[in-house]
Amino acid sequence: MKDVAEFAMFSRREMDRRYALAREGMAVRGLDALLVTGEENFQYFTGTSASLALHHSLTRPNVLILPYRGEPVVLTQTKEYMTLSSYITEFCEYYDVLHFPPELVAETLRDVGLEHRRVGAELGQEQRLGIPVGAYLALVGAMPGTEFVDAADLVIGLRMVKSDEELAYMRRAAEITGRARQRLFAQHVWPGTTERDIARTMRRLILEEGGDRTSFVHLQLDAPGCKNQFHYDRPLRRGDVLAVDTGAYVGMYTIDYPRMATLGPATAAQKRAHAAVLDVTRRMADALRPGLRCSELHRLALQAIADVGGVIDHPNRIQGGRFGHGQGMLLTEPPSVNPRDHTVLAPGMVLSTEPGFRLNGVPMLWEDTHVVTETGHEQLTLETSELREIPF
Repeated sequence: MKDVAEFAMFSRREMDRRYALAREGMAVRGLDALLVTGEENFQYFTGTSASLALHHSLTRPNVLILPYRGEPVVLTQTKEYMTLSSYITEFCEYYDVLHFPPELVAETLRDVGLEHRRVGAELGQEQRLGIPVGAYLALVGAMPGTEFVDAADLVIGLRMVKSDEELAYMRRAAEITGRARQRLFAQHVWPGTTERDIARTMRRLILEEGGDRTSFVHLQLDAPGCKNQFHYDRPLRRGDVLAVDTGAYVGMYTIDYPRMATLGPATAAQKRAHAAVLDVTRRMADALRPGLRCSELHRLALQAIADVGGVIDHPNRIQGGRFGHGQGMLLTEPPSVNPRDHTVLAPGMVLSTEPGFRLNGVPMLWEDTHVVTETGHEQLTLETSELREIPF
């Protein structure tokens, strides 16, 4: 690897830290190499992207092989996309847009050395292969003496704990998101505005405020289909609560959280529901600390919701759903604030507190995002929590 990359998003020290931690996990599992194909995992281990259009083009898959010993190797058709922004120097190029070559991956794995004949791959929950499934199966079939095992827990464990360099991107993403949304509420909502108008305007404002792109725009309206990402040309209704859940990307990192406003004067019931969801969120945030399990935080949230008189719309989702989740390169990442997720929080983990319920018929879903510190937590989402009233 080279020491300098002119347009690198991360320091060489940061990338070396990631490789060192990955290799510690590989040693425990007896892995000779990690086979990394998912776009975000590829970005994490290369510090950049070789993709023409991220997830919007699947024609030219990229693979990173991280050996236990030796230099990481990238298999790609687009080496020139990443040479100025990555410290990696070992590339293996292919050029066929109609066929991904599993035989080339097999050859590269053999070249890096397979002492234990065990390769870790992205096979677990919340992981996706970035190469065709048929190509992966062909690779496994071409290496009958090599065991391919699930290394999702290793990759997830690394990505859950953010470094100072990663957190700097997330803080900027939160600041940009907040500025853009407050401009939206103050200047761009009036009678006749549609759900699609709101989503498009929010994306534009995020770019204007310094974001690189937008992760998503969810509209939390008490109306069917409002979260469909192909937003409807349906006019907003006076009297509704308009909650805009969104997040800017800065580089590879994003944030996910909502803020809300009433379309017209807020009713007493809306004010009570808003105050209640803030109270539940505060109680969850106050509990954040190293050593707390996500399942324990879920139990605390359920009790807090019961204490304010909240009702959960779909009680059957209590066991399968969640009241918060990790964030970072994607807007939702492990861990989950779920009764069956027993992940122990550690310093550097980024987690949202996201309670949702109805109070006297008024639905409320709130979210703030925090990083766990040595002594508690730091809230990253510092945008005002007021319930704005938009003349409508």
